[in-house]
Amino acid sequence: MRLNRREFIKTAAAVLTALTWSPEVLAESGEKVIVHATHFGPVKAHVKQGKVVKIEAMGMDMDPVDILYALNEAIYAPNRIKYPCVRKSYLNGSDNRHLRGAEEFVRVSWDDAFDLLAESLVKTKQRYGNESIFKSTYARWAHPGRIHQAAGLQGRMLGIFGGFCDTVGDYSAGAAAQLLAYVMGDMEVYSQQTSREVVLKHTELLLMWGTDPFKTDKIDYQVPIHTGNEWFRKMRDKGIKFFNIDPTKSATIKALGSEWVPIKAASDVAMILAMCYTLYEENLYNKKFISRYTVGFDVFLKYLKGETDGVVKNAEWAEKICGVPAEKTKELSRMSVKHRTLLSGSWSCQRIEYGEQFHWSLVALGCMIGQIGLPGGGLYFNMSFCGAGTPYSGAGVPLMLSQKKNPVGINIPASRMAELLLNPGKTIAYNGRRLTYPNIKLVYSAGVTPIGHHPDVNKLIEGIRRVDTVITHEPWWTPTAKYSDIVLPVATSFERNDISFGSSYGVEYIFAMKKVIEPMFEAKHDFDIFQELSKRLGFEKEFTEGKTADEWIRWSYGKVKSHVPFEEFWEKGYVHFTPPKDSIEYVRYADFREDPVKNHLRTPSGKIELFSEKIASFGYSDCPGYPVWLEPTEGINSPLVKKYPFQLLTPHPERRLHSQLDNTSLNVKYKVDKREPALINKGDASKLGIKHGDLVEVYNDRGSIVSCAFLTDDIVSGVVAVAEGAWYCAENPLKKNSRCLSGQVNVLTSDRPTSRFAQAISANTCLVGIKKLKVAPPENAAYECPVILDFVK
Repeated sequence: MRLNRREFIKTAAAVLTALTWSPEVLAESGEKVIVHATHFGPVKAHVKQGKVVKIEAMGMDMDPVDILYALNEAIYAPNRIKYPCVRKSYLNGSDNRHLRGAEEFVRVSWDDAFDLLAESLVKTKQRYGNESIFKSTYARWAHPGRIHQAAGLQGRMLGIFGGFCDTVGDYSAGAAAQLLAYVMGDMEVYSQQTSREVVLKHTELLLMWGTDPFKTDKIDYQVPIHTGNEWFRKMRDKGIKFFNIDPTKSATIKALGSEWVPIKAASDVAMILAMCYTLYEENLYNKKFISRYTVGFDVFLKYLKGETDGVVKNAEWAEKICGVPAEKTKELSRMSVKHRTLLSGSWSCQRIEYGEQFHWSLVALGCMIGQIGLPGGGLYFNMSFCGAGTPYSGAGVPLMLSQKKNPVGINIPASRMAELLLNPGKTIAYNGRRLTYPNIKLVYSAGVTPIGHHPDVNKLIEGIRRVDTVITHEPWWTPTAKYSDIVLPVATSFERNDISFGSSYGVEYIFAMKKVIEPMFEAKHDFDIFQELSKRLGFEKEFTEGKTADEWIRWSYGKVKSHVPFEEFWEKGYVHFTPPKDSIEYVRYADFREDPVKNHLRTPSGKIELFSEKIASFGYSDCPGYPVWLEPTEGINSPLVKKYPFQLLTPHPERRLHSQLDNTSLNVKYKVDKREPALINKGDASKLGIKHGDLVEVYNDRGSIVSCAFLTDDIVSGVVAVAEGAWYCAENPLKKNSRCLSGQVNVLTSDRPTSRFAQAISANTCLVGIKKLKVAPPENAAYECPVILDFVK
């Protein structure tokens, strides 16, 4: 990724003083207006008498989201965690870990909480070693701040403490990121792509598999500026042809007037392979590109022709699997070589069993078309993520605190959390090597809620109830907090200073995230919590390096290539940067195309590997050395179809960020009875006697959820979609595999890995049944606080 290879300037000498902010005061109302930044965009908070009364977008936000009011609601949500709490049985020493999620909590003082937390860490280390401590915090979605990032701070503290069991990979693009490093020499899905200006000028045809930027680009891993919709509209108005291959008629299809190519869920690979075969059969593929820039095409071609398995991968073969008419597949194949064509693949398409094959097959198709490295042609693997294609300003980014070294050095694939907790000592294959699970005794979460983003929730809860101690830092009583032993109240980003930037790829702005209000109730910042914990464990100075959090913010800004003094930046609230000419004109892989020897890829051959000897040497039948179609365990030809006839999709929610904001009024504005909607094809619903708005049960062998039926023609028959992120609520927390009353879709998804190669998430390979509820279910209590008792010594 070009951004990561940029060198940051040395820290400028500066006097380290506490940060101050100077809000604009509206005299007529007595309000203060304070700038801040969020994953939904840069904002101005209106504060009156110490309370936030309104949150609105800042002027540089080109297309603000319409749910900013919910940020304000979240600050004052009734289920804020007000003070440190400990599960009753854990506090009195009787354990009763099977009661996690069903038992009362006891309010304790911060001193008692710190003592208990430090004691649990020390005892675990002494009895089982540092490898028994699992840091489940891996992502940075809680807020975009750089200094108060819980994942880094937690890793820093635990690393100094002697180490921990960590995760590798992620839930978003775990299969593709692992695979493409071998095939393209780069993770690619997170890399800087061809500039938007170049695409707008040169692209003629855009084929998009599952890509829905009009929904997913509402958020950013840092701070979105929301320029993407305008870019797409300009492409539309210029006359660029859009084809969206998707089981659902997405917001992007409707906004751009794209041609919708309906496809069965988790079957994209079959269609793509058929397009490859069509180009070969009709002698349309670019032989010169294949010869000069790739290796292994001969092996891949034998598979396409059926010489390997006796099955020719033609369009007629693919139609039986994916449902796309053979003539449409052939039409798109022919069009792709007649126009300057860009291929875009959503990460959702690789969150399936054998998900590695999606991006590998798309790379093969791109190579056969032969436009990789040309302006406006080739591949684009993050088109719906964080403003991808925005020309990079070259400013660098404000740095985070170093996590420092983890002496334990054990990294488990993120998707394996539940399996890790339940199977100490088990050895698995992963990316050409063997990993053995340690015996996890303590799970520590900060700013993340595994009971929500992890598949097979019931299996995860079983694993959580096996370990000795579960610790959580959270502003709210999330499902993970309710299943914990020690719960610490954490301030929201609006309750402390920080620094961020946006967009992720363009870095057009550095933002001051100014404290808007004082911390609510007894909430503390993660930095302060880990500092105090480090103090009790004997290494406070090593953790802080003698700096306060505010001083670290100043240090972080010093890593940016900015001529604006820190005080001026902080007073204004942001600094703007413009991209240089080379960024505006950047074409992904143009240098490789110009000279594949001098500018070789970081693959063993230096070229694009359509056959990888390295991957083939691993001997994985579920991920051989070239792109293939493999029949999924829960696919349309599975025996399970008779029992569970619907394929389940788990898309990102339109009105929240994963689970964030589900505890606001949003949960009543688009849900029925606070149950997550299930998108069902009208024809399918009619056969089941289900009407729009009916409460339904979606179920399989892993569990069941209550949802509200949303009937539509915008989803293919045989597929149902339930957005991820609803807060889990067990109908009976003490019952195994209890029905979820809120519609948390990961109750249904499998934690089956993509393959032994990437061991990534495969949640979109899932079969379910649907039935109308005849008896009204109990109320969804996901957003209520647990019973909290006062501590009595």
